[in-house]
Amino acid sequence: MMHTHYQRGFICCAVGAITWGLNGAVSQFLFMHYPVDPAWLSAIRMICAGFLLLFLILPKKHRTIGRMLRDPTSLKKLILMTVFGLILCQYSYLSSIKYSNSGTATILQTLCVVFLSLYLAVRFRRRPKNRELLAILLAVAGVYLAATDGNPASMVLSGKGLFWGLAAAVGAVIFPTLSQGLAWQWEAPPVNAVAMIFGGLLLTFTLRLWRAFPVLDQAGWAAVAFIIIVGTVISFSFFIQGVCDIGPLKGTLMGTLEPLVASAVSACWLHTSFHAVELLGYALILSTVFIIMVKPEE
Repeated sequence: MMHTHYQRGFICCAVGAITWGLNGAVSQFLFMHYPVDPAWLSAIRMICAGFLLLFLILPKKHRTIGRMLRDPTSLKKLILMTVFGLILCQYSYLSSIKYSNSGTATILQTLCVVFLSLYLAVRFRRRPKNRELLAILLAVAGVYLAATDGNPASMVLSGKGLFWGLAAAVGAVIFPTLSQGLAWQWEAPPVNAVAMIFGGLLLTFTLRLWRAFPVLDQAGWAAVAFIIIVGTVISFSFFIQGVCDIGPLKGTLMGTLEPLVASAVSACWLHTSFHAVELLGYALILSTVFIIMVKPEE
């Protein structure tokens, strides 16, 4: 039975990471061929995915959701997590794709592992470990190579693409940090479903996104549906199940399939070109995940 759960965990994490990677490439397709605003896509993705998740869990979790929304402390934490975590993460990631490509945006977001390690070192007032310092150096070198192609006088990666990619990495640290306590208290699916709905509605009414509603044909709406159903609901559900089976460490390592898939699909389908030095930079960034997450034997 344990062996079966272990196999299921790896399969679920792989499916989650692969579908996330495909989601990035499909988002890039939308930005390339349609006048789609990242804020609008973030909002419709969160609202629709949130309601789909809510529909799936409501029969068993309606009392839990009700208690969570009536608890003032939990409600305050939920709002903070949604605004400074979920919205920042979603909007920044899609903006980075728009101004660069899905592979680059996903790899830059992977820097969240390094940022999280630094945050924990500051929070617990400890000196970063040698492997964490090595990861930081490799991350800086990787970003430099990816952004300049090794030539400091030129920028291969646009400033906006780099900025939003780094912002997405920061959001990917803030979101799980703020949501951890809520997930422990109320479980992850109810927290994420409510946060997605609230975040999408907040983004919509704050920016009046109905004015940015794009004109899409069948292919465009099919891409939006893919992002919502496959790239959000299915990927989220599979990856969470996988982490439950094999743990967050192995789950995070399996998550490195996401940028590899996003880059490969972007190159093959959307004909995105990557230079050799640029790819070396990406490899350095991805190596930081293994350096930080794989703990040495005691």
